Amino acid sequence: RVLVLGSEFPWLEACLLHAGAVEVTTIEYGIIQSLHPQVHTLTPRQAREAYAAGGLGPFDAIASFSSVEHSGLGRYSDAFNPWGDLQAVARLWCVCKPGGGFLLGVPSMDSDEDVIVWNAHRLYGPFLYSHLTANWDQVWQSELRGGDPMRRSGGRHTIVRQRVRVFRKPEMGA
Repeated sequence: RVLVLGSEFPWLEACLLHAGAVEVTTIEYGIIQSLHPQVHTLTPRQAREAYAAGGLGPFDAIASFSSVEHSGLGRYSDAFNPWGDLQAVARLWCVCKPGGGFLLGVPSMDSDEDVIVWNAHRLYGPFLYSHLTANWDQVWQSELRGGDPMRRSGGRHTIVRQRVRVFRKPEMGA
């Protein structure tokens, strides 16, 4: 069982099913109707209600690409919350089995800065990224290739990349 956080288009779900996932559950702000028998969808509210009733998780793995960085900024009708991204990843940790995997893709910077591009997304430098992935053990990361140049205040330039990293939730007592 795999949980996907944020997916307007089901490309990640298709990849997971192709890789052998038996069941994929997607949490998305918008209402998605899936006709695939192995893909189930929930809004964040439905996910909270399912979790409170003991019906969400545990999942063998979790995947999120280009979603977490939007959490708490109100862009998708979610509540304004300066810690929305950190709380979203913490909630994922709660529904992941010990030893389970977490594939995460968020935009990261080639500088030491953390940036909020209001109200679109966050750009993660090493400080904020370390908080975002607290409690997870990193086991792999993609190479950095290309990237989108972005002009910063004061005329400085930086490169923004959507690096993918894989983490594992530690076993209990490890």
